Amino acid sequence: MPDDFWAAPPKLELEADLVNRCREDAKAMGVYLEVAGQRKAKGSGTTVGFPDAILYAAGHVVPVEFKRAADGRISAGQAAAMLKRERQGVATRVVRTEREFIALVNACRKEPCR
Repeated sequence: MPDDFWAAPPKLELEADLVNRCREDAKAMGVYLEVAGQRKAKGSGTTVGFPDAILYAAGHVVPVEFKRAADGRISAGQAAAMLKRERQGVATRVVRTEREFIALVNACRKEPCR
């Protein structure tokens, strides 16, 4: 048997961990990541499918949906909201890794704002 046979399976990263690291990255990169609060409570008054965060970078305003790299899926409500934003010319970015978030910030810095 391999030495790690009895080892516990690797712990899946929580979405909250990814969000917290990206929030720190945003601060270090001089941009603002506005993270939405808890929206799962029934009757909370929030819109179904509202993104996890809004990124403000170099004149860009980007809705961001964070998902775990291993198994994060977009819900039907999120997909419907993303489509509505897309029809208005606003693309929602799905971020699964810290590296993807940093690339998004750098793309905003390179691309002129419309």
